[in-house]
Amino acid sequence: MSIRNLSWRVTRVAVFCAAIVCAHPLFAASQGTVSQADAALMQALAEHDRTSLAALLDPDFTWIDSRGRGQDRAMVLRNLPSPANPDERIQVREYGTAAVVRTDRERMHVLRVWVLRPAGWRALLYQEVLQVTQSESPGPGSSDCENPCRSIPFTPQTESEKAAVASWQGVMRAMANDDAEAYARLIADEFTATDTHHTRPFSKPDRLIQIEKLKQTGKHSAPPSLVSARMFDLGETVMMIAREQRPNHKPYFNTRMWVNRDGRWQMLFSFNTRIE
Repeated sequence: MSIRNLSWRVTRVAVFCAAIVCAHPLFAASQGTVSQADAALMQALAEHDRTSLAALLDPDFTWIDSRGRGQDRAMVLRNLPSPANPDERIQVREYGTAAVVRTDRERMHVLRVWVLRPAGWRALLYQEVLQVTQSESPGPGSSDCENPCRSIPFTPQTESEKAAVASWQGVMRAMANDDAEAYARLIADEFTATDTHHTRPFSKPDRLIQIEKLKQTGKHSAPPSLVSARMFDLGETVMMIAREQRPNHKPYFNTRMWVNRDGRWQMLFSFNTRIE
């Protein structure tokens, strides 16, 4: 066999092997779009495929079910949970190296946050919210808001995290003071608030209407106190998983994400799961 023929055969085998590898669902998910990665995640959970699932989960992955039970990556891989809304159409928004995937079916809402790592898209968060059949009042509020409006028991680490926290505290002060104008500046136009104690997700216009109604009646919406938090600096975005508590109410996990737009950090969503 000539060197030319040998070289051609080696090249052909290499191309053939590369085609097989690239056709593998996990490879396509890790190198392709976030939608492909999300589909691979759902498939791995449905097939109880721990190997594929492990490759798709970020080391900092968190799972929060509709009752507020939290699990880390190791716990999920030991005892595979069943996802809600697995066959529902997904809504995807990408923000640089982060992406938000959402599915909604009646009162059940699911959020999956992805982050683009050097090896591809990895799931950072899975969270469920099962909304109540009738909205519940959080109780009377007060404009006197120390935690979280002025101080919190958490120290952000990066400059982006510090800026996101400052933006969040601005939102909390705006809510406590019924200041719709200040609130609007710090909230993204695509913002949604999905809370266990409400019957449906609220948009930015919905929230502004709420604030204006409270202002007209002289009432206030006191933000819940922050108990603890974890933050993730994802470049153009920052995510916080917070544990919060209202007086005489059950605690809950509230995940928020901010995006930096023209030097202003704006909140993209608030996803609130009560801990039963």
